[in-house]
This record gives sequence, C-alpha cells and structure tokens, in this order.
Amino acid sequence: MEFPCTGCGACCKKIRDILDDAEQLKPFPVLYNAVKQFPYDANEDGSCTMLKDSRCSVYDDRPLLCNIKKLGELSGYHETTWYSLNAITCNVLIKDAGLDESYFVTI
Repeated sequence: MEFPCTGCGACCKKIRDILDDAEQLKPFPVLYNAVKQFPYDANEDGSCTMLKDSRCSVYDDRPLLCNIKKLGELSGYHETTWYSLNAITCNVLIKDAGLDESYFVTI
C-alpha cells in the first residue's frame, strides 16, 4: 500500500518550519535524523527549494523525510498506524493552508 498523498504541496510549503523544529524530534531518532539529513534548503517563504510549480522536482529521488513509506518502515510503525498519523498531520496542514477539503487525506 502506498500513502494516498493528494499532491497538495502543503508539507513542502512548510519545510522551513520542519527544519527549524528539528530539536523537538530528538525523542524520535529516525525522524530527527531524516530532518537533520534533509539536503535542501527553504525559500524565503518557507517552501522547499525543490518545489516547482507546486510539484516536487526531485520526487523520484526525494529525501527520506519526504518518503512517508520508507520513513514509517525505518521507524518501526505498522503501516496503517503510520499512514493514519501522517494523514492527521497532512489534513491539519491542508486546513491551515486554506486548501479545499478535496485535498484531505483519508486512510
């Protein structure tokens, strides 16, 4: 099963916040390391520099932080549990970005 990403880009537009809050993730070593190893920077608006026309320009070779399936596997979560947790986060980001509810992730 793949994570049912709706391609809204809300997470990509908040990469600066994620990178800045890395220290809060220390209790979660896999996630913390994925953030610390993130190879790209953020634009002035906080979005990932690899976000082009609202799409990831490196999606096929995206870093671990952006690969929900691999990150969940390395973290040891059951897939459905991990995807459910990520869907909650996605939907908060979607709502905060003022995007249409059609972008909501459902598991």
